[in-house]
Amino acid sequence: MAKVYLLTGRIASGKTAWAERLAGKHNAVLLSCDELMLSLFDECLGPRHAETERRCLQYLCGIAADTALCGTDAVLDSGLSTGSARAAARGYLAQRGVETVTVYFRLPEALRAQRLEERNARLANSPKREYIIDKALCARLDAEYEEPGEGEYDLMIGE
Repeated sequence: MAKVYLLTGRIASGKTAWAERLAGKHNAVLLSCDELMLSLFDECLGPRHAETERRCLQYLCGIAADTALCGTDAVLDSGLSTGSARAAARGYLAQRGVETVTVYFRLPEALRAQRLEERNARLANSPKREYIIDKALCARLDAEYEEPGEGEYDLMIGE
């Protein structure tokens, strides 16, 4: 039976790189909340960002469920930064009869900071639309992230 992989972790913890490898290796469908938002909106959404991201995630969960029910694995690369977002995604997929694997990315802080710096440098000269995360935004996103507790994930990548 096909599965939906739910990825959670702080920014620059390796979620997207892992998702791309898994999608390529298992011929899975990669669904990215960032890619969807960047393709729909030209500007920063400011206070509307969180609600828009929640709605995009809800939409992608539906696509992930449909994909899995058709027999193909899906990887949901969104960060799922709160316990309630993770529970909502798992609950929705369970109601649809879809198996999930929650993967938690937890890297040592020095490695994550290095990756973020390298990522921002690469994106500064790239035509590809992606979010550049400065130190202030990184600190805000880190403060909003809720670490998953025991039993809330199936696999940990990192430490």
